[in-house]
Amino acid sequence: MSATISPGTRLATRVILVATAATIALMAFALFEASRAQAQLPATEEQALAVERQLLCPVCTNERLDVCSTAICRDMKRIIRERLEAGSSPDDIILYFETRYGPKVRAQLEPKGFNLWLYGWIGASTAVIAAVGSWFLLNLRRSARPSPANGADGPTAPSPGAPNTPDTQSDDEWLDAQIADDDDRQR
Repeated sequence: MSATISPGTRLATRVILVATAATIALMAFALFEASRAQAQLPATEEQALAVERQLLCPVCTNERLDVCSTAICRDMKRIIRERLEAGSSPDDIILYFETRYGPKVRAQLEPKGFNLWLYGWIGASTAVIAAVGSWFLLNLRRSARPSPANGADGPTAPSPGAPNTPDTQSDDEWLDAQIADDDDRQR
């Protein structure tokens, strides 16, 4: 038996589908307009600071542009803002300063060439130190294990209740003498 759908149900389904499609289209249009408007915004202070954090002062040693106050850094900050207002992208601005002052003007150097050797040196040094430390701790742990009591390894400590041996007897006598001296002094 086939189920029949009433005309009112069909109309309601069509209205819901059209409303859903219209809502999706409006949301897509609004997102498109927002992204287009954002692309046309003038340069903001956050964008300039983001670029400044990626650059180093060409005069100072390892001092980022955003914290340095030398004359050359003030000029670089002014150029960054002018280029952002002119529509340059942050990558273009960083590339401009890199061609002008060299690759060392970047705060984060890419791991390639000699920098890759530096990263490898740090990793290899860490691995060697970890291996030597592990070997040392393993040897300490092995030497701390009790040796078998077969008499060939040297003197062993007497077990409780065992008769006094000459070594422990002299220790006991010395301790008794110390206790007796302390008792005499207290009286």
